[in-house]
Amino acid sequence: MAGEPTTKSPTYNIGEGQNIKAVLFMLAAVMFLSFIPLLITRSGGAESPFLFNAGWRLGIAVGCLLTLFALYRPILLNRAALALAARSSVSWAIFGTIVNSFSYALFAWSIQFVDVSIAAILLEIWPIGFILLTAWLLRAGNGYRKNIRAILPLMAVALAGFGFVVASQAEVFSLDSLLFSASIVGVGLALLGALANAFGAFPFVWGRDLVQKLPVAIKQNIGDATLIFFGTILGYAIGNFFGAALNTAIGLSFGETIALEVLTTGIISGLLLHAPASMLLRKANLITNNLGINALAYGIPIVSLLWLAIFSEIGVVRPDFLVIGAAAIVTANLLINFNAERLLGFKALVISLWGCGTAAYLRDQFDWWAAWAAKSGGYFDVLVLSATVFALILSFRTARLSGRIQEENDRGFALFEELAELERQGVIAPESRISGKVLTINRREGRELAAAYTQAHRSLNAALAQAQGADRERLVTAIVELNRLAHSRQRGTNFGEICALFLLAGMVVGIALFSRPAEVSGLTGFLVEMFAMLFPAVILFLGFNVLDLERERRSRILEPDPEKGGYRAALGETAAAGAAAEPSNRRTVEQWISIGVGGALIVAYAGLFLHKWGLWEQLMAAATGFLP
Repeated sequence: MAGEPTTKSPTYNIGEGQNIKAVLFMLAAVMFLSFIPLLITRSGGAESPFLFNAGWRLGIAVGCLLTLFALYRPILLNRAALALAARSSVSWAIFGTIVNSFSYALFAWSIQFVDVSIAAILLEIWPIGFILLTAWLLRAGNGYRKNIRAILPLMAVALAGFGFVVASQAEVFSLDSLLFSASIVGVGLALLGALANAFGAFPFVWGRDLVQKLPVAIKQNIGDATLIFFGTILGYAIGNFFGAALNTAIGLSFGETIALEVLTTGIISGLLLHAPASMLLRKANLITNNLGINALAYGIPIVSLLWLAIFSEIGVVRPDFLVIGAAAIVTANLLINFNAERLLGFKALVISLWGCGTAAYLRDQFDWWAAWAAKSGGYFDVLVLSATVFALILSFRTARLSGRIQEENDRGFALFEELAELERQGVIAPESRISGKVLTINRREGRELAAAYTQAHRSLNAALAQAQGADRERLVTAIVELNRLAHSRQRGTNFGEICALFLLAGMVVGIALFSRPAEVSGLTGFLVEMFAMLFPAVILFLGFNVLDLERERRSRILEPDPEKGGYRAALGETAAAGAAAEPSNRRTVEQWISIGVGGALIVAYAGLFLHKWGLWEQLMAAATGFLP
């Protein structure tokens, strides 16, 4: 009946084809949010953090409501929708949004105790909490949970880069300064602000639940994605209205006073800066299943430090650490947000370039590290010997694994075609779908392999009991081939061999990174450092390439054809969704971006190594000498 709530669960994410648009939205949000530390510092918001934040949150709420009024006026002014929103405003999701509204009050308060650069950096660790909370809150009916494991290791790389950004302010924030209670209070407040920022995930839940309860009459001819965005932003606006009131009450109870100019700055900044950023962030999360786009927020402290430095609020103490941190953040975001290459080897190569470059750059800068870095005259002799042994073992392993993959695929194709033909001729009952079961055998191991093999073998034996003549011979041949295929698949991954391979790879990498020639300087030192970056990265790439081969062995060779029925060759992870799911030109662009970032990593570390060995000044002097 019209007007009654529907129980249908809305489609939460639009799809995976809008990842680039989501990245662009997120980058715009990052740019807006990066101005906030500078604005709070310049406006004097730290003097009255809660009252300033009250104006800020009021501006956010007004900005969100004005946007909803402009874009979704019929829904916003619908009495039934408004009544439902009012009843739903008392909920855990709104409470979480209210907690989120305190983030910048805590940040403004923290800069009374620590430098604004440190507070700004610490505040921006919120993406990890945001991702985990979003994945948990929206764990049903979306693709977030399936990619969270792949995201977290890359987020760890971004977090490591984040640590280097913090370390770039080492003179402002040292271990000695942490011993003072005021610094501890400032750090604690900034971290609480980061936790409150992570609670920005709650409006997604409120918006989803509101859409589920809306009357059918309101939802007619309106897409679920549009409705969820409306509900999410409405929930965010409601939470910020309540948050503005609570911030005002707390500020007055603390005896805060605020100038009209500061309050006006807060309201205008919330209206024109934070409200658009918040809507762009939430829109980005709604149009892609890739939660990793939130890792782009790790770029906020880098851009924030840039604005603070430009306006003379801070000075970057260790520009080299800032370069290393920025490289890690960019690298992690590349791997998270672009599907340029799905193989582990490529990702391992890009991460290894950063990790090995960082290790090579730092190995002479710390006493504890230098103690490990033995200097030997036989450096290259030992390295070449161990690398040669690794290459031999790797080549044998790769050749054997590649041969098995080809053999199993050939058997799988041949057996599938034979069984499919027997099904078409009625020798095997079509409803048994033995050919499809063979496909599962060809891509599984362990218990799944045993179950699929048992079902297929039982069906073939049942057909064999009724067959005669040539059909019987064909079935016997099929059973023999099935046994051979299952037996070959039963010989699964040799983890002992892989572990031995990686142990040897680790030895080669350790020799390359933790030792070097006894006496090097100038250009020789630069070349040794570049070698110490590139050579271990290639070794790690080759090691992970073996895992890619194991993954290829478990991949399916055929997949159902939704258009013509039956099966077709498996063309990749997105083939079943059609060519429109991922245009080839987009994939090409992403691959070139990946190559460009990898090259930029090498160039960035080459610059750091030139500086480390005192060659940068020589190059600048030489370049100046050529100028007229």
